[in-house]
Formats: sequence, structure tokens, C-alpha cells
Amino acid sequence: MKKKILDFSKRPLVILEMANNHMGDITHAQKIISKYSNLTKKFRKNIDFAIKFQFRDLNSYIHNSYKDGENKYVKRFLETKLSNSEWNKLLDYAKKNFFTICTPFDEKSVDRIVRLNFNFMKIASCSMDEWPLLEHIASKTKKIKLIASLGGGDDQSIRNIISFFSSKNNNIKYLYCVAKYPTDPSNLNLSYFSYLKKIYGDKIMGFSTHENPDEEISVSMAYAMGARIFEKHVALETKKYKKNLYSVNVIQFEKWLKSLNNSILRFGSVNGRNKFLEEEKQNLLIFKRGVYLKDKTLKNKNDKLKKNDFFLAYPAVKGQLLSNDISKFKTYYFKSKMSISGPILKKNLILKNDRKNIEEIRNKISQLIDISKVIVRNDSKLEISHHTGIKNFYKIGLTMITIHNSKYCKKLLFLLNKQSHPEQYHKKKQETFFLLFGKVRLELIDKKKKFVKILKAGDIFTIKPGVIHKFSSISTQGSVIEELSTSSFKNDSYYLDKKITKNKNRKTFISLN
Repeated sequence: MKKKILDFSKRPLVILEMANNHMGDITHAQKIISKYSNLTKKFRKNIDFAIKFQFRDLNSYIHNSYKDGENKYVKRFLETKLSNSEWNKLLDYAKKNFFTICTPFDEKSVDRIVRLNFNFMKIASCSMDEWPLLEHIASKTKKIKLIASLGGGDDQSIRNIISFFSSKNNNIKYLYCVAKYPTDPSNLNLSYFSYLKKIYGDKIMGFSTHENPDEEISVSMAYAMGARIFEKHVALETKKYKKNLYSVNVIQFEKWLKSLNNSILRFGSVNGRNKFLEEEKQNLLIFKRGVYLKDKTLKNKNDKLKKNDFFLAYPAVKGQLLSNDISKFKTYYFKSKMSISGPILKKNLILKNDRKNIEEIRNKISQLIDISKVIVRNDSKLEISHHTGIKNFYKIGLTMITIHNSKYCKKLLFLLNKQSHPEQYHKKKQETFFLLFGKVRLELIDKKKKFVKILKAGDIFTIKPGVIHKFSSISTQGSVIEELSTSSFKNDSYYLDKKITKNKNRKTFISLN
């Protein structure tokens, strides 16, 4: 198979684990590869596939005293042995159809996997805390991609292996795994995958499954939760060879892949949703109410469409102003003098939309948050104060986030370059400014005495009730103030400019994200 860069975020990787199901029979092994290669062709549009083998240096891996014994695992390893020439033949055959991956169970096998140029090396769950082997893998695999299963690992052992490979700069992804063969559905506990992903992010990338071969639901659930690498044991049943209880046959694997493929189709993408969004909007338009004039009305050019001019009713006609076109941010003016009644058509109006101004302010505050490295919650709500109108916001205005307001209050105040907050005072609230970023000019009038304070990052200043204050950013990048105060009350801000007090629409609230 041609080498390419695999992007698990866009296309999941399904690993077909052959293990010892080749039965030590090169012809049977090739049949497995051929059968499953043909099956996977119909799914390769959405899924990448790799076939996995296991290496054990049987001469050194198994203690001599057990080689002639009755241990069933030792017997299976010995009975399914392939020669080096058979392995070379099998791998050449596999690479024509799949990416290749191999699990080493000893140090010599690690070296062999590197020599044979596999696409991936896989660390088995039983080896996740086998430090001599892990140390050897880390030292020998700087260029090969690693995948590790976390079956049987508690929080501490998982933390240990992730920390170990993070310090070694190895390219590694981890699979949530249940080390029970087969796994009962009640023991899958897929919620632990989400738990790990929340802690370790995209390092946790997949799900190694050992359920009943007829199980189809768990793969869909795991994909929806963010799993993008899947490992499934595969076998080929014949009269001579029977499969184990947790390996799938071709029919079972096809059903499992259909479930995964259907999940991929239904999960879709943000880009896919955005492409389809316009069709959704068009479908919803037929249920919108139209904007109708109450009476026959004479309108002059540039007259404003006022709230008491119209009402909303269903249905709307083509080209009509709709209910969703009406908001406090939008103002409509008539293009020319007209006497009209009934539906108001968009072609007769000029729109002035202040929403774009609010979104532009949000973007600038987001940039200031990034530059200042101030920590805010993703669900924060911006309170935008445009005291003398949106047009003047960048000259006179303020944006803030209220973090807590009860017996005490904490806010973050954001000022853009050369932006000022107008003169005001509080009768109840005492507030302390702690400058987190930038530079602020603070003007105060206390008992008719005027004075100015220049605050730099790290400076702190307390403003008592009754003290008139005005502040502005004198930093080109803007400024951020942490305000700590007694309880904040809605009607406890008294502006010296009475026009501000009379402006009932001087605040707009918008989500930060």
C-alpha cells in the first residue's frame, strides 16, 4: 500500500488484528488477508485499514523448561510459528492491501519490527507497565508511529505510561481497551473513554474491542464519543481451523463495519453541516411570519420604519420583510416616498444593521483576551456598554465580564486603545482596580479635589463610594482591569452626563464564543 499521512481526525483507522489466527499456515494467512481486503474495499472511501501481527522471539521469549509442557498459551505460540521466510512472504503480501502494524512482546521483536519497516508498532495492554520493554521501544522507535492499548490500567498506571512517552517525544496514540476476552457489554464502560479524553485530549484516540463478535452498537457509540482508531480481532473459519470467542468472521466484520460507516455518515462534519445550512434555512422560511403595515401609510424618503407601523402575520409573500428580519440591532429606512399598505417588501427598504458592529467588538475583545493571556470561561457573556451610541463606542465605551456577584463582586473590564469610560460614581459600591494588562489613566474627583493616577500592570487602587471617576486605556494593545468590589447593584451607577442615564439601550449582551 502506498505510504500516506494518516489523519485520524478525518478518517478513522481500523486495525484488523490477525494475532495467531494465521494458525502457522502461510496459505491460510494469505486467505485471511485476501478475504478481508476484498471486504474492506467498499468501505475505504471513509475508513483506512491496517492489518496487525504479533512478534515473539520464541527462542528467548519462552523459558526452555516450558517448551515441552502443557501450558496452552505456550503450545499455541509454538504450534503457530512461522519461519522468517514465511513472514517475509506474508508481509510483502499484506503491504499490497493494508497498512501494517505489529505488536512486540520482547526486545528482539522490537528491533525486528523496526527492520521490517512496519507503518506502526502496537504496545499490548499486558506490556503497558513492562518498563524494560517500554524503555527499549522508546529508544528504538523515534521514527515509527506507536499505538498503545490501556486495558487493565488504573488511573496511575495510565498516567505513568503517557507521562513516560510524552517525555520521550515519541509519536504515540492510546486506545481504551477492556482486557477480557470476550467482553460482556456490561463491562465495556465506554464512559471511561470520555473520562480519559477529557484528561489527555487527542492522545486518547481509539478503542480496542474484544466483545462478542455479533456486537455492533459499541463501535457506533465509541465513534460518536471521539474514538478514531479501532482494533478488531479477525479470523477465517474453515473445516480445519475454528475461530475463538472474540474474533469476528467475514460476515460479522462486515456488519460491524457497516455500523461504523453509518456512524461516520451520521456524525458528519462542521463543514458538511455548514454546506447544508442554506437548504435548512430555505425550508424554514415558509413558516416565517411576514411584516405587514397596519394601515395605508404615506412614507417619505428616508423615513424610519417604526414599531407601531407594522404587525406580524402568517403567511408571507415572496420578497417580503420577515419576522426574523426584525431586531433591536436593525433599523429600516424607506428608499423613496410611497403610499403603501399590506406587506412590506425588502426592495423598498434600506437596512442599517448594528449587529455587525457588536460582533466586531466581540472579535476585538477576543483578541485582547488572547494577547493579555487573561483566563476566562468559554461560556462567558460580554456586557458591552455603548454609553453614547454604537458609533462612539471606540471613543466612549467599556466591555466587561461579570465573574461573580453576591456578597462580593468580581468583574473583568476591557478597554480598547484610547477608549474611555465616562465620569460616574457609586453610592453603595466600593471597588478596587487591579490592572492585569496594559496601562490606564484614572481620573478622580474626591470632595471636589481632582487628581490623576496612572496604573500599570500589577498596580492596585481602591475607589470609595461617592468618588467620581473616569478611566481610559493609554496602551496601544488595550488594557484589562480586574475589579473586586462589594455587591454590584444595577441602579448604582450615576453618570455625570445625564444623556447617558436617559439612554435605556446603552448595553448589549453577547456570548464570548
